[in-house]
Amino acid sequence: MKLTTEQFVAAVYLFEKANGNKKDEFEEQHIQDSGLAKFEASQLEGIIIKGFEDNLYTTQEERVDVYWCLGKRFNKELIPLFIEWLESEASSKNPYTVYQLLISLGNMGEPVFNKEREGGSAYYETELNMRDAENYLKKTIHKPT
Repeated sequence: MKLTTEQFVAAVYLFEKANGNKKDEFEEQHIQDSGLAKFEASQLEGIIIKGFEDNLYTTQEERVDVYWCLGKRFNKELIPLFIEWLESEASSKNPYTVYQLLISLGNMGEPVFNKEREGGSAYYETELNMRDAENYLKKTIHKPT
């Protein structure tokens, strides 16, 4: 099942709701209209991951939607998957997908941005984002287990 951009928005609302955030009438209606209301958050997470693994999301915009949406799940068990995706996006030099992955990982408590700058406002700082991604990956991938 491939989600549209509007369905990704609804999925974010669903994930936020599952995390205890109250949704207003507009957001609830958006969830209902999306056709996703029948899914539990964990099911929807699995559908999105499977769609990604099945190469349903190939454009940069679609991948940003996936990373943004799954980042709103705040499921720390997904961190290894996010790291794998970050490694792929960074090696392909995709600054906007890298930025979204950094934001999502940062929201889950991962120290992705250099302490000297504010990552949340770093969208256009592509060189610094790429540097931070590379530094984070070096520390994370080579971390002793």
